[in-house]
Amino acid sequence: MNAKPMTPSERVYITMSGGKADRVPVIPKMWVDTAANLTGASLLEVVRNPAAALRVMIDAALVCNTDAIRVWHFPRRDARAGSDGRVIEYNRDGRAIGEVDMTGGLQTHLYSPEHFDVSDPYTMVHHHFWTCVEKPLVGTVEDAARIYVPRPADYVRFGCADRLRAQLARAGDKVLVIGDCDCPTLSFHISFRGMDNALMDLIDNPELANAVMDKATAIAIERAKFNIDIGLRVLRFHDSAATMTLLSPATWREYIKPRFTRFCTEVHAYCPDVRLFCHICGNIMPALNDLVETGVDCIAPLDPLGGMTTKAAREIVGGRAALMGGVNTLSFINSTPEQIVEEARVCIDGAAADGGYILGSGCDVPRYAKLENLLALAGAARKHGTY
Repeated sequence: MNAKPMTPSERVYITMSGGKADRVPVIPKMWVDTAANLTGASLLEVVRNPAAALRVMIDAALVCNTDAIRVWHFPRRDARAGSDGRVIEYNRDGRAIGEVDMTGGLQTHLYSPEHFDVSDPYTMVHHHFWTCVEKPLVGTVEDAARIYVPRPADYVRFGCADRLRAQLARAGDKVLVIGDCDCPTLSFHISFRGMDNALMDLIDNPELANAVMDKATAIAIERAKFNIDIGLRVLRFHDSAATMTLLSPATWREYIKPRFTRFCTEVHAYCPDVRLFCHICGNIMPALNDLVETGVDCIAPLDPLGGMTTKAAREIVGGRAALMGGVNTLSFINSTPEQIVEEARVCIDGAAADGGYILGSGCDVPRYAKLENLLALAGAARKHGTY
């Protein structure tokens, strides 16, 4: 008699804890633009309405037959599409404050930093969704000191808890909802200083870099507490810029590792049952041992475009941490379902023999990924990942 299949929550949690579930779980990394395209939702409505941004992720997970999906808390924005196709955000006074990047990360590119107040709780709860290319949002250590660190109560009073509970009810036992804690390190610094300034700060202005990243770590920890308080037990943190494509291993160990360690230590102390996975794009092979030492439970996304493979990662990590990812993101638009299944098989064979492996994409699934390829990914886990 066959055992009853595990729920997605059970399957993912056991695997992130390093164990063997009934089969390899499937979690493609998906952003709201891909989710909207797969489900036929309006991307403009997602930008405008924080409830729609949560809802579309649950819908996409159900359509793609995945075990889990990450969610984000968007701000409410008065975003209006013009006749030229550009989408402009307006403030409460009806003044245009910036253009929304509808072809990329959906951030509003502010016309002036005056529209971003680092000391404002609502702004900092949703800070990821505004940036200013023309002038950094933070210029001095004193500016960094003014950055407000939202507490769990702030997320509650701005409606994040109620909106998330509504989607948790919809997800039920059909899909695990993963809480996002944002970035505790360099990508946060980049969002406030710009790429060039932020990277140069690591050399020329380490006092400012440390001040901003210390705030980033504190914000990520408090956001993790909010997610835990609402009942989530699998959380993600990331730093897409903390890759060996941009940083040397020595710089990574100086700026990134101590803050990742603080984040993992404090969040695990707050809730020992929570499982944390870290997403870093590109090549992180030289930092894999360091990542394990931070206390992270799972490492993702094992980006093949950065030269990584699940087999090579497993050889270094062993059973000290779970692994997730490995399937080339471009395959979701360029490959056939049969090719996806074969690529997934290679990933599973490389890392899943003793458990602790989650099948997923090597980074964000492209906006126009084929649904049949995402379904093929889910099917591959059932075909090749059963224990």
